[in-house]
Amino acid sequence: MKKTILIGCLLLLTVKLFGQQYSQYNTGTLYDSFENPSQRSFIPDSSRSVASNFFLPNFGANVIITGNAQDAALDRFFSGYYNTSALQVGKGKYSSLRSTSNNYWLMLKLFTSLNGNREIGFSLSSRTESRGYVTDESVALFNGYANFDKLAYSNVFNNNFSYQAYHQLSFSYREQINKKLALGLKLSVLTGLAYGKVDITQSGVVFDPANDAATISMRGRVQMTDTIKWFNFRNPGLAISIGAGHTNSEGYHFQYNLKDLGVIRWADKAKTANFKNDGTLIEGISSAQREDNIINGIQSITSGTISERGYFYTKTNALAEVSVNKSYWLGYSKRFKLSPTLIASKAMWYDDATVAAVVPFSYNNYSITGTTSYNTLGLFNYGAQFMYKTPNAEFYIGTEHLYQTSRAVAEATRNNLVGEQVKRSYHNYSGIDIFLGVSFKFGNLIEHPMNASFIPDGEDDKGFLGRIWNKIFKGKDKNY
Repeated sequence: MKKTILIGCLLLLTVKLFGQQYSQYNTGTLYDSFENPSQRSFIPDSSRSVASNFFLPNFGANVIITGNAQDAALDRFFSGYYNTSALQVGKGKYSSLRSTSNNYWLMLKLFTSLNGNREIGFSLSSRTESRGYVTDESVALFNGYANFDKLAYSNVFNNNFSYQAYHQLSFSYREQINKKLALGLKLSVLTGLAYGKVDITQSGVVFDPANDAATISMRGRVQMTDTIKWFNFRNPGLAISIGAGHTNSEGYHFQYNLKDLGVIRWADKAKTANFKNDGTLIEGISSAQREDNIINGIQSITSGTISERGYFYTKTNALAEVSVNKSYWLGYSKRFKLSPTLIASKAMWYDDATVAAVVPFSYNNYSITGTTSYNTLGLFNYGAQFMYKTPNAEFYIGTEHLYQTSRAVAEATRNNLVGEQVKRSYHNYSGIDIFLGVSFKFGNLIEHPMNASFIPDGEDDKGFLGRIWNKIFKGKDKNY
């Protein structure tokens, strides 16, 4: 686990996803219904009554890097060397890392009642969340002495980075309370896989070119769990998502979501340690083995002296989101539809915030979606999604960082000269982003009450949320 933190902190080879898959908003996909609990995934008189992805992963993967470390990280990842031409040593420059990733291994949803359009669902997903900052000097060190003009520097490795990974087993419930209002919730049991956090508050380096060595000193604090285990029930947690969808008289559909508000209790084998090292010699600082030498040396520093061993709690990256959507049919045949959505998203525990616009253009079962977003990192993103969707099958693929993804693909396929030091223009950030999903519906056809062999008797057939709503607002709900 310690080496995982170091690689993420110093080599910038960590997964990073800023924000959500906004392209999925108001699509009615199975993924959309689990992420936004008030969203329906079934259409009466068209859909079958059971939906699942049949263990075909619905996932999003994203790698984003900001700052001067972009060239170094991409060339290291694709070509095996550090391009340090853009780094500025001694200037106090940082590159940022912030991440969440999400993969639904299994999704299963059942349509349980026409009256209230009630749906229940079960899902198993895996998530990672990470964030941090790394200095230009931390990356330049992996290229030896080339970028360092002086023999000694202070506070040039003051990095911080945190990471957690966990499984999420969820139960979801969605109900149409009345013609205008739908409510949904998702309750999740979490099991933590791994957690790590390192905060370096003081650091220094003294180079010894004659002996091809460097002496590094660091002070800080580290908190971590044992080695990652795929199935680990010693780190339990709970999370909740709550959603509401409301359509007004003018046809505007509003969504209000509180997503993945949760906490994980890490087991008593978790470690919290302070480290204080006034000098560790790292040899072969310019040799072919310098990467391993540096990682092993810094790992020995950040191991620290155990100050606490026992359980501790961490929060999940909860989000509060609001959106508004309206659909427009184009032409008399109603084959073409435009359905723009505006979204505002705010992290509950951090300063992160994003505004996004999603504009899908649909023709029969096909749709092309364009997205734009702007976040508090100062990053402007645009992307695209292709979707094929029928009442009983759906497939989608897309990216929300179209330019950066295409540039990264070009970088991966070009013929790099090993060790070339060329400063390239990547604008504000670099990265790769892709998401992909597929699901199907089966079972009995959901029949409208006018055609069904059994007709429910109205109010008495309201669901759990509907009965609570009536008790609270009885006499005030003007039927909607």
